[in-house]
Amino acid sequence: MSTSSQDQATSSVLQALQTLYHNPDGDSKKRANDWLEEFQHSVEAWQTCHLLLTSPEAPLEGRLFSAQTLRAKILYDLAQLPREQLPPLRDSLIASLSPLCQPNAPSGSKAVLVQLCLALSDLALQMPEWTDVVAGMIERFGKDSSTVTILLGFLKTLPEEAGNPRIPLSNDEARAMLNQLVSGSAEQVIGVLTMYIQATGITTQIQISVFETLQSWLKAGEVMAGQVAQTPLFNAAFEALSSDQLFDAAVDVLCDLIHETQEVEDNVEVVQQIVPRVVALRPQLEEHKEDPDRIRGYCRILCEAGECYKDLIVRHPQDLLPLVEAIAACAAYPDLEIVPITFYFWYTLALTLGRQPTDPFFQPFLDLYANLQTVIIGHLHFPGDDNHQTAQERDEFRTFRHRMGDTLKDCCQVLGASICLRRSYDLIVSAMSKGSPSWQEIEAPLFSMRSMGAEVDPDDDEVLPHIMDMLPKLPHHPRIRYAAILVISRYTQWIDRHPQNLAFQLQYISSGFDMAEDEVSAAAAQAMKFMCQDCNQHLVPFLPQLHTFVSSVGDKLDQADMVDVCEAIGHVISSMPADAAAQALQQFCEPLIQRIQTVATAGNEAAKPELQKVADSLEQIDAYLSVIRTLDPVPQSCFATCSAVYSIIDTLLERYAKLYYISERVGSVLRRGLTFFPNAALEPVVQPVLERMALAFDQTGYASYLWITGKVTSKFGDAARNVGGETLGRLLLTSFESVTTAMAKLLQNKVALEIPDVMDDYVHLVMAYLNSIPDLTLSSSLLHLAVSHTLAALTCPAPETILISIDTLAMLSKHLVQPQHHNQLQPIFAQYGKVILVLIIGGVVQGFPEDALDQVQEILQTTAATLPPDVVEGWVAEAVQGFPGHAVPVSEKQAFLQDVHAHLTDRSADKLKNALNNLVRAARRARERGRQARKSLGAGI
Repeated sequence: MSTSSQDQATSSVLQALQTLYHNPDGDSKKRANDWLEEFQHSVEAWQTCHLLLTSPEAPLEGRLFSAQTLRAKILYDLAQLPREQLPPLRDSLIASLSPLCQPNAPSGSKAVLVQLCLALSDLALQMPEWTDVVAGMIERFGKDSSTVTILLGFLKTLPEEAGNPRIPLSNDEARAMLNQLVSGSAEQVIGVLTMYIQATGITTQIQISVFETLQSWLKAGEVMAGQVAQTPLFNAAFEALSSDQLFDAAVDVLCDLIHETQEVEDNVEVVQQIVPRVVALRPQLEEHKEDPDRIRGYCRILCEAGECYKDLIVRHPQDLLPLVEAIAACAAYPDLEIVPITFYFWYTLALTLGRQPTDPFFQPFLDLYANLQTVIIGHLHFPGDDNHQTAQERDEFRTFRHRMGDTLKDCCQVLGASICLRRSYDLIVSAMSKGSPSWQEIEAPLFSMRSMGAEVDPDDDEVLPHIMDMLPKLPHHPRIRYAAILVISRYTQWIDRHPQNLAFQLQYISSGFDMAEDEVSAAAAQAMKFMCQDCNQHLVPFLPQLHTFVSSVGDKLDQADMVDVCEAIGHVISSMPADAAAQALQQFCEPLIQRIQTVATAGNEAAKPELQKVADSLEQIDAYLSVIRTLDPVPQSCFATCSAVYSIIDTLLERYAKLYYISERVGSVLRRGLTFFPNAALEPVVQPVLERMALAFDQTGYASYLWITGKVTSKFGDAARNVGGETLGRLLLTSFESVTTAMAKLLQNKVALEIPDVMDDYVHLVMAYLNSIPDLTLSSSLLHLAVSHTLAALTCPAPETILISIDTLAMLSKHLVQPQHHNQLQPIFAQYGKVILVLIIGGVVQGFPEDALDQVQEILQTTAATLPPDVVEGWVAEAVQGFPGHAVPVSEKQAFLQDVHAHLTDRSADKLKNALNNLVRAARRARERGRQARKSLGAGI
């Protein structure tokens, strides 16, 4: 490249980076990013980035981009360079390192150094001719204290990159380089790290780098814990815990060191050295109790040891009890960001101890778990005044409470659920004996009872009767009532076996709806749902009471709570014989239908509040039907209800089809009705339903009307194909053509991306027709429009829409090769074949769901088999050439086109499959490369 063109390239890179990081315009940023990604794939990037990297005047963005790009090119594009140019590349990278650690090094040099160390490691793994990698780097940078950080930075990255799957090496090549570069250098590296950790005047930064490098080699499994234990590095790591500056690095390396000894039998001697040092940290918890950061670090070390040595703890309980006690002290620490560090330990120890161990040697552990339960319940207490918390803090605390609930289950595992329940019960009794306890003292144990519910035997008669008797005596506080109602909801299986108090419990739940707090009503609705689900047969006699309740308070409840109540009652109705269930369902739904009818037939236009009540009524009907689904059998007396109810809905849609929330609710109810009623009851409404759906979709473009059309078609497809079903078939086809025409009109004013839900439901509708009445659908004069709409849907990003669109095209392609349909479909594939190929090949490159690949292959194969090969090859070439280089490298595009040509020549399905798989892998690598580039550059800046 000439000097002028090189200057131009450098200037262009800097200008693009300036735009990317400093121009507020989003479109300009995107163009700059795309250009930079394209540039990174070019051969010219090697020289341009080298010049930018070594230029003292280059800004940080330029130097970091250059380092990151060189690293990426070594990973992905090393084949662009002749092998003889690799040593000069290596030497220039090494020469670029020293200036980065000088006292006057420009800002951001550390980030550049990291990228160059990664680049050198990746290069070393691909240069078997570079034989003295570690020794040479030690010789070059290890003797001068000012450059030791370069050496350690490189040594840290080497084992990390050895397992990098993006390095293009075969398994045998990777294994050979690992043995040569990493495993073969482990002793040398340990020696260097040992030398530095003992060196006189060693700086804090070098000590941290030593620990970070050691950690990297430990994690990679290239340095064994036993090797470290035989060197001064072992003592140095523990001693570094006393230093504020070294504490975090020491904690990290010690946790990894302990983790590498989890195969205890293979590391007995090391474990014998580690355990006393870890147990000796216990006094530090008291000494540093005012420093949460310190406590967090000690807690991490203790818990790592506890988790790795859990089997030892059980085999030697007396010797290792101090370790468990130290972890218990961490669990009792008031900082709720530290407490969760212990949770996994308590879980693994509980599993190792087994359920309710009886060995007397384990009694101290049982005492610790008993105390842990009390500690956790203490942590469950809400703050005295949580009004000062932000909404996010309140949400985080609630989430944390549920995590603590899991640890309470671990306590149940070890102690037995009845014992733990009794302890929570006793805490409440003790609090209430004070006369005026805080609500938190009662609410927290109640919450614990709910959390432990999964561990409790539904036949328990020891504690639960006392808890149920206690509930009505609790203070009348909303938080307490909320927790108590949820306790009832958690133990509804127990209540089913002990139904004697059902009347009171139902009343207690119902009274929760009378409280002003929304969350209490929500808890009552949830409890009602679980109660009716688990105790449905016992609650059949209470249906009149439930009907009175719904009638009296239904309008006062929040709609979400009312929907839960309807679902709850649905569970009771579903347990009844069909005739009785039909009568009960009618009793509960009739007032809702009457409300809809009143608004639908009113002389005046309804106001929004009235229409919202109609929508709520439809949702409540939907809630009943979602649980009941259908009756076995649906009584004949119900058949007329189908037409009567649809007549009311049809009248409603005639006036209010354009209201989106009405359309959604009607759609859900109609779908339930199609499931509930048998075909014999539905036949009279098929025609009015299809006509109304087509008209409403034409008027509104709402997806729900398409949805129902597809459901009707799926329901009556068999009947339309049977003898005598010609009239029904024509009716279904007319509906298909009506909505397809309306869809074309809609797409004249909107693009598919603006209406993704409509596109998705339309393609599902097309698939329903192809499955239900394929012959009629394929003979439709509007099939070409349906294919056009399906291709438009393929541009929507939702994976579900892509998959159904691909499935639809694949089904059409299957029919294309069938003689009875070939003449109908061949002109359509000739018309849309190019668009189909461009979209599906583009989708494969841009990240179609993996499940679509087989269908894409089938579409490609069928299209290639039925259209002229030169035409197909031209379309594929046009599709592939449209991809930028950063989406698919030029070499991969050429390879794909060659494979497609080979397939068209010999019709080998395997060649086409391999071509697609290779294209997908190339595109995936390119996307990953782009992500890594953006991540590295962004993090460095």
